[in-house]
Amino acid sequence: MKRFTLILIGCLFTVLTTKADSLWIEANGTGQVGKAQLVKVIFGSYNEYRLQNVNTDDSKEAKDFTCWAISPSGKHITLNFTPKETSYEASFTPAEKGIYVLLLENKQRRVEDWSKSTTKIGIAKQNYYSRTTIKIGDDETIAKDAVTDLSIVRSPDTQTGADVTLQALLHGKPVPNAIVFLRNPGMAEQKFTTNEDGKVSFHSPKAGRYFALVTLKFESPGTYRGIHYDVFREKSCMTMVLDEVK
Repeated sequence: MKRFTLILIGCLFTVLTTKADSLWIEANGTGQVGKAQLVKVIFGSYNEYRLQNVNTDDSKEAKDFTCWAISPSGKHITLNFTPKETSYEASFTPAEKGIYVLLLENKQRRVEDWSKSTTKIGIAKQNYYSRTTIKIGDDETIAKDAVTDLSIVRSPDTQTGADVTLQALLHGKPVPNAIVFLRNPGMAEQKFTTNEDGKVSFHSPKAGRYFALVTLKFESPGTYRGIHYDVFREKSCMTMVLDEVK
């Protein structure tokens, strides 16, 4: 099995223009049958809410993503995006009650030299994945196996005294002993470690959109489009809209 390191980070942001390093999906947390749902794909910085203009050279490469919705009954819905100033936007109209899963992947990112970055990981190839959900009506039905190669999912078996449980999955299997950071405006950063089932639970006293990111680093050299890399990374994030705890 390939050796990897893993970091799971959560953040929310303030809008500025800067070097982007993550792709994520934003949508309303709830909706209604027959009412169109807006979906945004954003390329930006995960440690602050900084959105990259889609017309920059970096964002033009990031546009090579595929994003789709999976209905509660397992139907796949293709989403066609239009570029806006700082996001790509699409919409779909749900026909079922239950939880719609929105998934994204981008395996087209170029090889980059991060030898002088804060991570100092060397020359790396990186894939991006993202996930969010929209609950339609009061039904909790969700399609099975609605995941990408690397995913962060919200687990239904939340522990007593917690509001949310997350699980890190690699090819559908739990990733244990992961360090987890969670951040929301006005809150100090929280740090967790996943258990043997790849899960962490946390309390969310503030309402809003939370962002979680997991990065796996594989020490496996290779080539992509004729360019050599020393390290292969998989990055996956999840956004979720949490209501205020009463």
